[in-house]
Amino acid sequence: MLTKFYKHSLYYVFLVVILSLGFLLTQNNSNKTFQIGVVVVTTFFYVLWGIMHHLINHDLSIKIVIEYILIGSFGLAIIFFLLATSGNY
Repeated sequence: MLTKFYKHSLYYVFLVVILSLGFLLTQNNSNKTFQIGVVVVTTFFYVLWGIMHHLINHDLSIKIVIEYILIGSFGLAIIFFLLATSGNY
């Protein structure tokens, strides 16, 4: 288990960078339109990261692509809901 983690640690570092950058950009700006744009771009890069990770490791399937798209869509729906209920959007 740990050897698999260490083997893929660079992929996980990139994932943490993508998600952290998206989080920091949304927290440091009060413009709701900009926040939504950052969330959409972050979600796009999350889905792209997942697909590329599995493509490089030769285990990409349509099931995995759909899973990343659904998780990204679910995350977008949650963030849109939170932004819409938090104020002037």
